[in-house]
Amino acid sequence: MKISKLLPILLLFSLYSRLIAQTAQIDFYSPEYRLKFADYLYDSNDYLRALDEYGAYLRFAHNDTALFKYADCFFNMRRYEEAAANFKSLFFNSSLEEKAKLKFHLSNFLTGNFDSFRKEVEFEVYQPEEYKTNLKLLSAISYLYEGKRARDTLEFFNLFPDSNKAEIKSLYYLKTNPPVKSELKAGLLSAIIPGAGKIYTGNISDGITSFIVTGLTAYLSVSAFQHDHNFRGYLFAGMAAAFYAGNIYGSIAAANIYNARIRIDSDKKIRFYFESRNYYMPDLNVK
Repeated sequence: MKISKLLPILLLFSLYSRLIAQTAQIDFYSPEYRLKFADYLYDSNDYLRALDEYGAYLRFAHNDTALFKYADCFFNMRRYEEAAANFKSLFFNSSLEEKAKLKFHLSNFLTGNFDSFRKEVEFEVYQPEEYKTNLKLLSAISYLYEGKRARDTLEFFNLFPDSNKAEIKSLYYLKTNPPVKSELKAGLLSAIIPGAGKIYTGNISDGITSFIVTGLTAYLSVSAFQHDHNFRGYLFAGMAAAFYAGNIYGSIAAANIYNARIRIDSDKKIRFYFESRNYYMPDLNVK
């Protein structure tokens, strides 16, 4: 074989040998490499594996950014209580103190325990000066989630941008004054006219069916007694009484189900509205 043909093969073999030698010199378990790998996993949204790598790194070194991202892995995995505990460790003497406080409060908010969240917000030591406006907004949203009326509605609505006020007002009144149906009214309507309570709750076909069945069995009972068929009269009378009582109970239950659906739908609508806007939280850009 000619030397000219061997040269490319020898060059390729030399490059491959160098690459192997350099790879052999890398300590894949060193803190520096684990941090780089953790950052790569974090940026790739692989939070579960990033959590392990950041944890391994933090056993050997202290790094505020790594600790913040470690807590943020819990946050992005919706393990909010663990996220809050780790963000809290950055509250003092940290370059990321303000951001950590904001994420701490947001973690508490997302647990759904709004009373605890508001108590933490009121604790002065935990208040991020840079993000006080964001926290006020988040507190207002927590009241909206619970359906609690604001003591001062004007002040409440002024917390939100002008571009969103109309939508916020609509959501606020939907939550605090939902278009529910009265269970008592539904029962009384069906007591007066069988099926009327179900029609009142929007179950029109069920209401009509209740009216026909109750009316028909009552008519058959009266007709049987008029023709001296006492057994059939009592049989149809019992059926009519059962349908009548069931129609009243069913109307009350229908109002209850209707109200539950209204509350669930309003909760979903409110949560989607704020979640799609990231709870008006700023992009923290922790690098």
